[in-house]
Amino acid sequence: MSVPNAKKTWYSDLPTPTANPADISVSELRALMDDPGLVAGRDYIVVDVRRTDLDEEPAIVVHPAAVNLPAQSFHQTLPMIFSLLHRIPKVILHCSSSKGRGPRCAGWYQDYLDQQNCKTSAAYVLVGGINAWRDAYPGSIVVI
Repeated sequence: MSVPNAKKTWYSDLPTPTANPADISVSELRALMDDPGLVAGRDYIVVDVRRTDLDEEPAIVVHPAAVNLPAQSFHQTLPMIFSLLHRIPKVILHCSSSKGRGPRCAGWYQDYLDQQNCKTSAAYVLVGGINAWRDAYPGSIVVI
């Protein structure tokens, strides 16, 4: 039975991801960033999937090399996202708390990688999202 006047979510017409990407902690991400042998954009990339909450004060990103690919258009643009990211071994996705958009987009990305039989890249979810990063490393946030 449908609920009259029920508001649809932005993802209600999109498939539910089947993949269950691995988690990465903020300390593990920090270790990647601090490793002089690793290069952001080549060895790992941070993908911020927030959209409207980037307009809130303060909007923060994890790293200057992070990219913003909003969750609301992520699934529809997976072929292009794949072409841009499939050579990067660790694609680390997050939203504010990584309890909704971050894991959903990570699942979609990993599903797409699996469909393409791509073994050069893998999706990860930043545990706790940008909120956990801000709490753990307040001096390293970039306010935009």
